[in-house]
Amino acid sequence: MLRLAALSTALVLVVLAGCSGSQYAVRPVPRIVADTVGKPVSALQEAFGEPRKIDVTPTKLIYVWFLPQKPKDASPSGFQGCEMEVTVDARSQRVLGYSLSNIGWSNCGDVQRRIRVAQR
Repeated sequence: MLRLAALSTALVLVVLAGCSGSQYAVRPVPRIVADTVGKPVSALQEAFGEPRKIDVTPTKLIYVWFLPQKPKDASPSGFQGCEMEVTVDARSQRVLGYSLSNIGWSNCGDVQRRIRVAQR
């Protein structure tokens, strides 16, 4: 019995050590975007890839991403997902604000992505 307890404790410590070194985390899209306000847009490009389109004005850029979402079991199938528009300062390339739009039966709060987190 003592060997079993020691083995399970060692296994838990190995798993925890592996998790603590991870540089990635899964976060909901609204939290990812809210955390990048005031930061360079490159963080969003790393998390979501290249935007679907970029609208250019003299003072700002508007990046648009579409994040497809699979319908839940009872939901009708079709074009569903979350559209994210991010306003970026043209000079500093920093995020000024964002808006999220539900497309179809999806909910942007349910969409999650794996992102790189800062090392401490």
